[in-house]
Amino acid sequence: MPRPIKLMLLAALLLGAGTAAVARAPAAKAPWWTHAVIYEIYPRSFQDSNGDGIGDLNGVTQRLDYLQKLGVDAIWLTPFFPSPNADFGYDVSDYTAVAPEYGTMADWDALVRAANQRGIRILVDFVLNHSSDQHPWFKESRSSRVNPKRDWYVWRDGKDGGPPTHWPSIFSGTTWTYDAKTDQYYYHIFLPQQPDVNWANPGLRAAMMDVARFWLKRGASGFRLDATPYLFEDTAFPEDPTPQAGAPSWLKPYNSERPEGHGVLRELRGVLDSFPGNPVLLGESATAGIDGLRAVYGANNDEINLPMNFLIGNMTRLDATAFKARSDEAHSRLGGNTPVFFFSSHDHSRQWSSFGDGANNDQIAKLTATLTLAQPGTALLYYGEELGMGDMPTDRLKAFPLGPKRPTADERDKERTPMQWTAAANAGFSTGAPWLPVSPQTGTHNVAAEQVDPASVYNWYARLMQLRRDTPALRDGAYVPLDSGNDNVFAFARLTPEGQGALVVINMSATIQAVALHGLPAGAKTRRVLAASPVAAVPAGTNFSVAPYGVVIADLALTPRR
Repeated sequence: MPRPIKLMLLAALLLGAGTAAVARAPAAKAPWWTHAVIYEIYPRSFQDSNGDGIGDLNGVTQRLDYLQKLGVDAIWLTPFFPSPNADFGYDVSDYTAVAPEYGTMADWDALVRAANQRGIRILVDFVLNHSSDQHPWFKESRSSRVNPKRDWYVWRDGKDGGPPTHWPSIFSGTTWTYDAKTDQYYYHIFLPQQPDVNWANPGLRAAMMDVARFWLKRGASGFRLDATPYLFEDTAFPEDPTPQAGAPSWLKPYNSERPEGHGVLRELRGVLDSFPGNPVLLGESATAGIDGLRAVYGANNDEINLPMNFLIGNMTRLDATAFKARSDEAHSRLGGNTPVFFFSSHDHSRQWSSFGDGANNDQIAKLTATLTLAQPGTALLYYGEELGMGDMPTDRLKAFPLGPKRPTADERDKERTPMQWTAAANAGFSTGAPWLPVSPQTGTHNVAAEQVDPASVYNWYARLMQLRRDTPALRDGAYVPLDSGNDNVFAFARLTPEGQGALVVINMSATIQAVALHGLPAGAKTRRVLAASPVAAVPAGTNFSVAPYGVVIADLALTPRR
């Protein structure tokens, strides 16, 4: 697979920019994912094809035309494997099968064929860190201390009448559960129903690599890797619950981001590189800083192709200065590797809820779309983001009954509600009773209504995605940090060595803001507006005003240096 494309100062040197341009040099055969838009689908909530109230693989197939029209390059499917659903698929009981509620392996094959016909690739969510306690591997491991698969999981004797350590679980409580039959504790950084696999065991390691090969042979174009920071623990199991300085409370030196994990990622990357078509690893990373994020790409760019940038994804307040700082460092300090920008996911509140002010939510939704889609690199979208979908109100979730479709309540249910296709009953998601309630927002924010409204959030997303494909500066151009002269306005340019450029200006405040740009190449002039919300005139010179929460993307005329 081609190496990630290196950062260069070429655009700045050719164009005479006053600020160093952070560029990725175009390659003749760059991997397909270099500028891709990847669309995360939570299958349970996307489209129900059989009326049981649960979305399924055939439902995804039915909606491929919608995704193609929107401009999606690939879809990431969260787990659709058999599972007891203690964590809705992230507790896997069979890595190489399809759960009955989602369909069959034949349905998977049909989805792959239909997606490929539309130029859409599919990424499978690979749960690397743990399985379900109902997986046959764990049942064997639990059966006795001498079972051949005992060491496929992490077992330890207790200490002083209690667990081996007092390490905290990410999902609250302890990381250890006692097993009376074998008089030992097993380790789980998440739920007790999600025992951690032991990557130090060669048999487990080989079996997991075979899982990757299985799905690649069945047409997957890569994987989104779950919980990669937690693959190994300090084998001394020290009693030290102190977090690293400045790190999140769950990021511990004894069980997070251990150096041994890099070997697993390199081996997995080697498996993917042995297949044609440039399959990709999109990886979860809980790193506390930009240097840790860069490390996950691999010392030789041989680990995760696309680590998710949680340094931006975890932001919950519109702050132009902070967004500029995070974007600048992603383009300047990742060693030329492809940045990955996102806000929403199945684990993150939707940005409409995170950033919205109640009065300007649609405009803010367009603003956050621009923060990701107008930048170089790979962008992640979460299903319904393009509609301005928000989190479900907590009171409606609390009132929704538990049952076979929803055996447990989860605080993350709020961002996992059914896709809003129409204003009809159940939002066009299902002819049966949905597993989660449909948002009251559905009447105004749905695909049918927004597709015919030129000013909708949907049509803003579609416009930006078309610009990414069709505008050389927004497809291949270098990221050039600019000084807007205003702490409320984030501005940057995109420049190509051939002299094509685009200006992006984003006002992150509720009032009109004046801009005085610095850092554009000498003689650069705006020629026309490529996209603006609200509608804006072509910026004249470097001093102009931007509307509240306004976004302007303008074409730049550039004069190459002689």
